[in-house]
Amino acid sequence: MSDKYKPNGNKEEVSLNILHLVNGYYVSNEGTKKKPNFHVWVPNGTHALCDSAYNEISLAVCRCNYISKS
Repeated sequence: MSDKYKPNGNKEEVSLNILHLVNGYYVSNEGTKKKPNFHVWVPNGTHALCDSAYNEISLAVCRCNYISKS
């Protein structure tokens, strides 16, 4: 995994395993280090819904950026 996508947010984001955050939409790794499974989450009032899941973080980040703009 590229260093470019390592968590660089605040303490809460790092403890929640948020790897990428844009306007409330975020990417987290719900898998393991050996077998990652990156989920894209959409804010929905009091909770977040999983939009999609990917094997590669670059695809998850692209999806997260795309849906955060629409």
